[in-house]
Amino acid sequence: MNESTTKDNRKFIIREPLVENAEEIIDYSKILFASTDQVLTTLEEYTITVESEKQWIEKINGDPNSLILIAEINKNIVGLLFFISNSKKKISHTGEFGVNVHPKYQGIGIGYALIENLLKWARQNEQIEKLFLQVFASNERAIRLYKKFGFIEEGRFVKAAKQLDGQYIDIIQMYIETK
Repeated sequence: MNESTTKDNRKFIIREPLVENAEEIIDYSKILFASTDQVLTTLEEYTITVESEKQWIEKINGDPNSLILIAEINKNIVGLLFFISNSKKKISHTGEFGVNVHPKYQGIGIGYALIENLLKWARQNEQIEKLFLQVFASNERAIRLYKKFGFIEEGRFVKAAKQLDGQYIDIIQMYIETK
């Protein structure tokens, strides 16, 4: 568990979730998916059950090369990060992560702290050498954050996402090496 302070002086903690947090994570995710068009999943598509969320938490927590982190303010989830390492031997030194912050808590350092914790963990993990992520090209705020850490664009999937209004969005893949 890691305690930190937001830019507006609120205390928050970052920790690995327990299976008991499954329902809270689902509720948090529903708020997130309803609030933005900068993620692939729509609220209508998000139909995960508490039992399957518990299984996912157990699986990731049991894998020494994968990680889930939640950020909490007053025991309420305000951010989530997951990193999944690749299981195939030739690419097992890499993995993909996703990070998001509750809409009411964006821009105050929670996403930054989650990524900082991931990078620290990855640098201490003997197997993980490269982290990558995918981000909508229209998500300039997130791209600026990733670049602060040294993430580099390594590819672009043109018109990879089609918004509900018909607008196409490129998806950018970014990476950072940890070794």
